Amino acid sequence: MNGFRFTLRFRADNEAERHAAEYLKSRKHGEQNRFLVGAVLSALRENTTASPESIRQIIREELAAALSGMEFTTPPQKNSVAADVQIQDDLSILEDLELFG
Repeated sequence: MNGFRFTLRFRADNEAERHAAEYLKSRKHGEQNRFLVGAVLSALRENTTASPESIRQIIREELAAALSGMEFTTPPQKNSVAADVQIQDDLSILEDLELFG
């Protein structure tokens, strides 16, 4: 097979790179290639742009996790007459603000 070839150099003064070089040296030639190809493919998968649906799913999961630990209480119910008056007052204020707008 005539595959793509390149030279890979590790810096001896960098501890992490020296450790990586020692690991690869300890493997057989075929194992070195498989490991490096797998590492490149894994890095590419991690760096791909997430789809909008996967982002939505992550947000849903995080919100569900955050809300699962919270306790909610039901607010006291206003009587319907008082609630209707409050709604009318709110609408009146909004109408007055539109005059300035």
